[in-house]
Amino acid sequence: MKKLTLVLVSILLFIYALLTFLSFRGDYCAQQELWGINRKFVFISSHQESTPDYVIDQQANRYRVFAKKYSGSIYGKAAQLMIGNLYALRKNYTKARLEYQKAVGPDKELSAQAQLAIARTYELEAHWDKALAAYKSIIQNYPTTSSGFSLPLYLSSHLVASGDQKAYTDDDAVSFYQKIAAKNPKSKLEYNALKMIAICQLDQQNWSGTVKTMQEMMLKYPIGKVIQEAVDGINVLCVTKLHDYDMGINIYSQFIKKYPGHSADPFLSKMIKDLQLLKSKNLIIQTSPVPVIK
Repeated sequence: MKKLTLVLVSILLFIYALLTFLSFRGDYCAQQELWGINRKFVFISSHQESTPDYVIDQQANRYRVFAKKYSGSIYGKAAQLMIGNLYALRKNYTKARLEYQKAVGPDKELSAQAQLAIARTYELEAHWDKALAAYKSIIQNYPTTSSGFSLPLYLSSHLVASGDQKAYTDDDAVSFYQKIAAKNPKSKLEYNALKMIAICQLDQQNWSGTVKTMQEMMLKYPIGKVIQEAVDGINVLCVTKLHDYDMGINIYSQFIKKYPGHSADPFLSKMIKDLQLLKSKNLIIQTSPVPVIK
């Protein structure tokens, strides 16, 4: 039952990601037609135990007709992916992989999703060695796609069959995201990579490393939401984990110096005063939840 639930949740999330991805591709008629076909798929997925095989075959044929109609387009490849999902739903993972493979093509985002679906079928079959090889291949070949970008963090939290060794270490993940950030300065990709680094460092309980990454985020991307999240994390870690008030004070002072007149300056000035007060009282605060980076 647990594995069946994992299949269902994975596929439904897959559909959502796929439709979100396609919504930016422009062909409204194709989008609407595929959306209509997918509505039947969602019904099948929620009634999979009672759905007869011939209904599955009918749905697969609907996707095949659509794929032929939009042959060579991103929408045809997307329909091909959904055929794979139908077979994965039935736990026919060998057939699912064959269908997923047909969706691999010139579009990197969709190809990465197809390869990711293949890797997940191996994981569902408990063939972790094959799954890990497939996951690492996606990271190497499609590092800046949504699938490739998220995988290092996923793998760093995954335990191999023995249950006591990570399949992909936090250091591996941090190294991956550091390279992405370095190659894509002043971009959304760099910002997201920095967030991933901070999440990995939190998992490592590398408190000082996390604070430095949050500092880099707020200094490079001085917008309200980023500053608030960074300050929340920096305050908690500097006060309750590092017991280093000066670290937070120096970070906020550096921001004010770099961005004089910024709307966040009064807020950060107050944070500096609060930290200086705690320091003057020599307070040691031990208990506070580890910050969550969203």
